Amino acid sequence: MLLIFLGILALLFAAVATAFTVGSVVAVIVVLVIVAATIYAVRAGGGVARAVLGAQAVVFLLAVGFLGFTAFQVVRALNANSGESDSPNATTLASADRKLDAAQQVAGFRLELTRDELVAVLLDSLRESDDNPIRSVELTIVDGEGDLPGVVDFTMTFKGGGLKGSGRIGASLDAGRIELDIHDVSMGNLSLPGIARGAVSDVVDTVLNLNDRLAAAGADVQALEIGNDRVLIVGAQTGGELLTSQSLLAAIEQNAASLAGAVSPPPEQLGPGDVNALESDGPSYIVALGDSLAANVGVTQPREGYVSRFHRVVAGRDGVAYGLSNFGVAGETSGTLISDGQLARARRFIDDHEVAYVTLDVGANDLLGHLGSNDCANDVRAAPCQARLVAALVSYEANLERIVSALRDAVGGETPILVLLTYNPFSLGFGGAVGLEAGADDATTSLNDVARDVGARHGALIADGQAALRGTAAATTHMLDASPDVHPRAIGYDLLASALVDALP
Repeated sequence: MLLIFLGILALLFAAVATAFTVGSVVAVIVVLVIVAATIYAVRAGGGVARAVLGAQAVVFLLAVGFLGFTAFQVVRALNANSGESDSPNATTLASADRKLDAAQQVAGFRLELTRDELVAVLLDSLRESDDNPIRSVELTIVDGEGDLPGVVDFTMTFKGGGLKGSGRIGASLDAGRIELDIHDVSMGNLSLPGIARGAVSDVVDTVLNLNDRLAAAGADVQALEIGNDRVLIVGAQTGGELLTSQSLLAAIEQNAASLAGAVSPPPEQLGPGDVNALESDGPSYIVALGDSLAANVGVTQPREGYVSRFHRVVAGRDGVAYGLSNFGVAGETSGTLISDGQLARARRFIDDHEVAYVTLDVGANDLLGHLGSNDCANDVRAAPCQARLVAALVSYEANLERIVSALRDAVGGETPILVLLTYNPFSLGFGGAVGLEAGADDATTSLNDVARDVGARHGALIADGQAALRGTAAATTHMLDASPDVHPRAIGYDLLASALVDALP
């Protein structure tokens, strides 16, 4: 019995020690050898049994000693928070901070950080943390191969005892947020598989996550590329300026005075709504989701927005005093509509109320910040501009699929969902006086083609907001104001509401 008991202990500790140092395959082999030796010794008895018993005792003591010493090193390393982390290179950190600050100022950003800049940002984060066991970090950018994306290898030196940790980080996107996949983590002699690496992964995730810097401006990351000794992030965000190209702004300013009266606004078709608020009660509801258009930016009263106008017309047409619940958030992208909670709030409301119609507008902020950038202002076909637009479209399709699918699941198959297509605010009606006009129309059409396809897959009705304002933006939006603004005037919202009404069967 002693032989079997000691054999079990030796098996357990040796297997754990081997799995954490060499790997699971070798650990299985060690287990099989110990089991086989124990069975043979039990059957042979005598001197063989005593020899195996002695060997098992040695294996047990070595394994316990190794695991105990290494565990002590790991615990000491993770809990040694005193002392400062290494200082980043000041010049490199300043360069990285300029890039991050610039990205936070614009609605459409393209952020490229070199390996050295990433290291500087991480070391700076380490020094600012009061509860940090890491002394220094080194990174290696590993290029992707074929369909496999690039990854980042890291080495950490801990403050306690000089112990080092290492691992590999992959990254993916989920509704505009960077999701880190931390694997192959090791500390000292220990490789930490599965749940056993949790403590180290928490430290790594906190230190290496760029989401904290990007989230301050409501970033919706549309593309992430690791390789060529840098990390490239393309995205849109709620806190930045839509129009940042100086050449574009100059062209609008130069033409505004002479062309302001060249395009006459069309007559109102529907008139203001009856509900001068975002909410009203009723036996059944019209639910609106979206960005600044749903949120009535550009007009002074909610009743002038397209949601309230549509609500009044449909209530009159159906003879029902519908309630209204408008969840629109200014600056929302397709990613932030998911990640910042608008979709979840709308779904909870739908679950608790009778809903007659759902309207959705989203996508303008995914695209327009890029169109208003220096990369796109002069030539939409230029490679830097196209890289931005392709990333925006790919991300938009994935996000919109999640949004419309979730809404269809919430309301069922019979309730109308109306998707309002994005208009082109550069479609001023100047006959090309602003060079971006035609290229922006093509880009907006590509965005709307995605919306049409996604909507069709889920039985949504499509309201053509692009056609409604085409060639009239000089009169129907605030683009010719002293500070050009892409949002509609009251007449623009009237035209968008008409597009929604026209989409109804």
